[in-house]
Amino acid sequence: MKTTNQNIAPTRRSVLLGTAAAAVIPATKAFSAVKTLRYAHSAPTSHGWHLWGVQFKQAVEKRTDGRIQVTIFPNAQMGTERDIAQAVRLGSLEMGAVGVALMNWVPEMSVTDAPFLFTNRKQAYGALDGALGAELRRRSLAQGFIISGWTDLGMRCMTNSKHPIHKAQDMGDLKMRVPPSKSYIAMMKAMGSTIVTVDLSELYLALSQRVADGQDTPPSVVKSNKYYEVQKFLSKTEHVMTNAYTIMNPKAFDGLTKDEQAAVTASADEATLWLRDYTQKDELSAYEFLASKGMTVDMSPDIPSFQAATAEVITSLPDLFHPDLVKLARSASA
Repeated sequence: MKTTNQNIAPTRRSVLLGTAAAAVIPATKAFSAVKTLRYAHSAPTSHGWHLWGVQFKQAVEKRTDGRIQVTIFPNAQMGTERDIAQAVRLGSLEMGAVGVALMNWVPEMSVTDAPFLFTNRKQAYGALDGALGAELRRRSLAQGFIISGWTDLGMRCMTNSKHPIHKAQDMGDLKMRVPPSKSYIAMMKAMGSTIVTVDLSELYLALSQRVADGQDTPPSVVKSNKYYEVQKFLSKTEHVMTNAYTIMNPKAFDGLTKDEQAAVTASADEATLWLRDYTQKDELSAYEFLASKGMTVDMSPDIPSFQAATAEVITSLPDLFHPDLVKLARSASA
């Protein structure tokens, strides 16, 4: 059924219980050409997941002359990342954007969190668009997910409130916040830091109360979450590219015609490329903004020292960082 107002969303409960419309919703007989795809994520509308969704919506609706309509549900309207991934897997939601939640079903996705896995973005994009991406897509499909897009959410930097971080050895006396992730815990410990596990939603308070001295997120997050108010020093280490995924239910995709499938695939690729360009520009702007707010910004830290300190993290955690996947990642052209 073609809705009269695309901004009116079904409840989270109806979607997760599968009582909302079917995976790809045909319209009534009078509008039989119209199908609806619902795309959900847990982030605010300023986040890369939402921006990807807006670009995808515009592109696919244009390519299909409106025969496919996309409704976007931001701000955790459909639940947490895990809720969204589960709903997509079950087919009670067609599309979503997730990060570490996908690793509950496809643990191999954690390879992209390996420290200094890529030399630069060119290599990262080449790997995700090439052999590494193909293998991760294959493994995801086996668990009930189509990877429809790769979302570059930014290269991570180090911040803290105590002193400059120019080399890895400067991390030794810092209490660094990490997400509840084995890879990030191992990485910070390898640099000698004390670990504090704090949810992102509580990070500003933890930094302001000195529960943690520092943290690592992309500079755009430092800007948007106003960590510059409670952090003095920033280093552009780019130790991990924060990569996440947009996912689609396979049956929903199979329910489209061949032309519609081609339109969805092309539109997803277009949205991915658009977000990559946006994220890189946004990063540069964020570094300038943070410097203007009084942060001491080191744009050229001693990267080799960080690479050397964290090198064994990848080899010591083969269950997280599968050697064959690491090899695929690093075989892409830099």
